[in-house]
Amino acid sequence: MKNINLIKSIGAAFLFGLMNLSCEDSIDKDNPPIPYASIGGYQNSDEVATDNLISKISFDEGSITDAKNGVINGFVSATGTSFDVGFKGKAYKGSTTGFITYNDVSDKIKNVKSFTQAMWIKTSVHTGGAQCLFMLPKTTDFWGNIFVLIEGSTDGKMLVKFHIQKDVTPSIPWAGQFIETGGSNKLENMYGNWKHMVWTYDATSSMFSLYIDGTKIQLPDSITKRFTNDPTQGGVALGPLSNSNVSKFVIGGYQQHLGTPWGAPDGWMLTYTGMMDEFRMYDKALSAGEIDALYKLEKDGR
Repeated sequence: MKNINLIKSIGAAFLFGLMNLSCEDSIDKDNPPIPYASIGGYQNSDEVATDNLISKISFDEGSITDAKNGVINGFVSATGTSFDVGFKGKAYKGSTTGFITYNDVSDKIKNVKSFTQAMWIKTSVHTGGAQCLFMLPKTTDFWGNIFVLIEGSTDGKMLVKFHIQKDVTPSIPWAGQFIETGGSNKLENMYGNWKHMVWTYDATSSMFSLYIDGTKIQLPDSITKRFTNDPTQGGVALGPLSNSNVSKFVIGGYQQHLGTPWGAPDGWMLTYTGMMDEFRMYDKALSAGEIDALYKLEKDGR
């Protein structure tokens, strides 16, 4: 009698389990996963200005491949670099001797007129020279086309120099322009933690803008407004950029680190020793709303 009751109990439990599993399957089918709440109208970071994204290097799994083929045929030069836990997946970790070289650059990057560049950086204070975050080289010029430098610091604040280029015929006096956060415009709280840095140049307005962690940095007109020559002497708005004699692309170093035809780097030209993640380039100046969404989506791991 006990055996019969035991068999009945086991059978009932088995049937209940099947019914419960069937019920769960029905619930899953009738109630698909709830999507993430949109940020700025986007579900993930790649949806932001997707048609204008011309380069995206995430460094995941230690890869330097550009998902948009903006730069290709890349390799890590010299020694000491590595890939470590980044802000989102893996990140590139620079060294005093290493950098990344790409041998080929797409026309979309060569021919940008307006521009946005975004990246996450985590670095420590360095003294002495200037570390280069990335550079679009120019074979006929010492300074190159587009690039960003972090100068050495003695006060714990960050002085960043951005460079843009307008190489046209007839030439203009201010063809190559440095834009810097010097003096009272140095950036605070930039060292020791991950920071999202985005800078833009808008050819329509001839305006430079800088964003840190999704927030636009308030800079004087002398920095943001760009001209072809001295505005006090009748200078006009800079307008569309024009790169020239582009050859290769460097992350974490200067064109001089590539050797011929640029020669050896000067002593102050330092490779980037910090970490870098989610490197992006766009062929337009993103709006404040787009940049805020990009920051928040990547911060959310999307």
